[in-house]
Amino acid sequence: MKTNLISPIWAAALFLVYIVTSCIGLYLIKAASGWKSPVFFSGLALYIIGAVMWMAILRLMPLSFAFPIAAGSLVIGTMLTGTFLLKETVSTLQIGGALMIIAGIALIASNR
Repeated sequence: MKTNLISPIWAAALFLVYIVTSCIGLYLIKAASGWKSPVFFSGLALYIIGAVMWMAILRLMPLSFAFPIAAGSLVIGTMLTGTFLLKETVSTLQIGGALMIIAGIALIASNR
């Protein structure tokens, strides 16, 4: 399997679209008033788009590179979504953990 099928800018763009669609999709699913609401189906559609983006990422990048970045980014993305859209509180320990995740992602990405 080729490991450098796309440029770092395209890789970052794919990850960004994946994270945003997944996190906003989850938010809309959580914020929906019920299973049959348009908000629920909008969230579900975005979440499905995120899943398709994940499949594209897996086809273009090695799993050992893609998975840690995606998992860490989703943790950060869901924490930001919860903080800004759901008004959840974030503790100092969570912020410290997020900073460690960001450092880990930077290390993995710099090795590419």
